[in-house]
Amino acid sequence: MLGARSYRDPQNFVLESDGQWFRIAAPQSARALNILRESPVYTDLVAAGKLLAFDALGGAETAQLLEANQADLSRMRTQKATPTAFRVDTINEITYPWEWPNFMLREAASLTLELRLALLDIGLDLKDASAFNVQFRGINPVFMDLGSIELWRPNPSWGAVRQFTEHFINPLAVGSNDTLSSAEVWDLTRGRGLRSESARSIMPKWLRRKPALLVLQASTKPNTRNKPAEVNFNADAQANPELAMRATKSLTRKLQKHVDRLSPREHQTTWQTYGSREHYTSEQLDTKNAFAIDFVSRVSADGLILDIGGNDGFTSKAIIDSLGNPMIAMDPDAGALDMLQGIAGSDAQVLAKLLPVRADLINISLGSGLLGQEFTSLTDRIKPTGVICQAVLHHIVITQGVPMHLAAAALAQFGAPLHIELPLEEDQKVKLLLSQIPDWAGDYSLAALTDALSVFYTDVQVLGRTSEHRQIVEAHGLRS
Repeated sequence: MLGARSYRDPQNFVLESDGQWFRIAAPQSARALNILRESPVYTDLVAAGKLLAFDALGGAETAQLLEANQADLSRMRTQKATPTAFRVDTINEITYPWEWPNFMLREAASLTLELRLALLDIGLDLKDASAFNVQFRGINPVFMDLGSIELWRPNPSWGAVRQFTEHFINPLAVGSNDTLSSAEVWDLTRGRGLRSESARSIMPKWLRRKPALLVLQASTKPNTRNKPAEVNFNADAQANPELAMRATKSLTRKLQKHVDRLSPREHQTTWQTYGSREHYTSEQLDTKNAFAIDFVSRVSADGLILDIGGNDGFTSKAIIDSLGNPMIAMDPDAGALDMLQGIAGSDAQVLAKLLPVRADLINISLGSGLLGQEFTSLTDRIKPTGVICQAVLHHIVITQGVPMHLAAAALAQFGAPLHIELPLEEDQKVKLLLSQIPDWAGDYSLAALTDALSVFYTDVQVLGRTSEHRQIVEAHGLRS
């Protein structure tokens, strides 16, 4: 995977060897990482789960690593000096900004600024401010791109302020309206962030009137007059580095104020208010969760479980509370996923194990970016040991017109046992959907589902019901 190996950075790249990950750093980059590694800043950030842990290898171990991976390394940039290798911790599930609800982009922005301030205190800096530098363990952000850490060069501004604006400020500004999310902004920009002139044309009017935001966005528009601050103020910064340091810290704090002001409201999306679940009684909800928990207990002791149509994480949290499995709550509705913060609350286990992912089962993100491999497809990144799909298929088959056999194929692509809650034809929600589509002629039934699943699985079981007209179906034994 090109993205995993950091092909764009001339100073360092990432290497996977025997299931472990290593950062291969040129001398200047290695020097910055060693300064950080020996600082209390490193200890504090790693202990708080905000920075990926890493350790330098010895010279002999580095040489052995490079020799063993020479074929892979030959495709990288030629190293002009002997590099240093660092063994780094791993992130199990990789996600991208277009898969994050607004609150996750905001958390990633705040972590980036918090890290920069901490680095400046020890003479280091961030060479860029890409949203892709941050990943999540559950709902908790962690900075993973160690190659972005460099020695600070006296500068009253920050060379990455434009990128920070385009990757964080502008998408959050647009996502501060009632309906459009920052994830949808990232979708529109194909992974490049949003330029300020485009942001101002679609962000809420009340935000366009904010003078401080106007000044920031105007200063980061790409044009010949906006030369980098390190060019305009280089002589002054070199003459008075202490003043330059105070100025750049002040800028970083101002950027955090912008992020805080852009904390979005509740989005009025289709499923944002689903959390009330008024069509279920409390007993039915207990039954629904009990079926899901039983399924997980049988298919996976501690493996990752994918909750498709996870909404606000209600079922995912119940499974974490009961069994402790890591969960992904996947839903195309970013407004619903934004409600996850309220569900998680201050529960440390849920915060660490519940990962929201904005994604659509029938429109899964494919490989894109450099050679179509820089950003890998969702099914390459997410490998669950079990899949839960509760009360989703009627929306896919009826509302979106996807034939049942293709809906089953979409579920089977994750290669794991399935647990499905199917609202039957007699269900009031199903009747409502059918009434809204004149002359609907598709095949939506329990038999259609079990027949479709049997194409992909050897063992399809019809179990109990969560309510009078909602049936549980499971599928095990994926066919080769």
